[in-house]
Amino acid sequence: MSAIPLSLTEDQIMEGLRAFILDVLPDGIEVVQGQDNFVNMPRGADFVMITPAARQLLSQTAHSYDAEEGEKEVSRSTSLHFQLDIYGPNGSDNTQIITTLFRDEYGFSFFKGHGIAPLYCDDGRQMPLVSGEKTYIQRWLTRGVLQTNLAVTVPQQFADKLITTLMEYH
Repeated sequence: MSAIPLSLTEDQIMEGLRAFILDVLPDGIEVVQGQDNFVNMPRGADFVMITPAARQLLSQTAHSYDAEEGEKEVSRSTSLHFQLDIYGPNGSDNTQIITTLFRDEYGFSFFKGHGIAPLYCDDGRQMPLVSGEKTYIQRWLTRGVLQTNLAVTVPQQFADKLITTLMEYH
């Protein structure tokens, strides 16, 4: 059996979230994905790190069928949890911008084009980081949740003709 594609991959979801952050923050702020081995932190004073944190089922699976294509789509509503680490001297202000617009119609309209919707996010809190040189790096942390309907499409056989025969039983 060949690989079964997912309607929206984690990379596509993270690209949508990254695009939103780049859209609302001042030019020049880097936005990177966290938990990447052997990659240095960005050099700029202000930057944002996105880390996927969890997925949670919001509904049972739903099925739709396409007899012409010979396919069945299996989907479920899923919440996608993430963490944003917002670094730099402007971290507090940048956190305020992100969390305010994420919860607004502005965020909903922006994410709609990426096949996701904002559910909620917290207000953010300061979580300073001590560097290897024993100096404080300003960092704000916020957690948020997006929602989407993830689907997979699999082959499905259909009966398009019914052959009946009358049988007499004694």
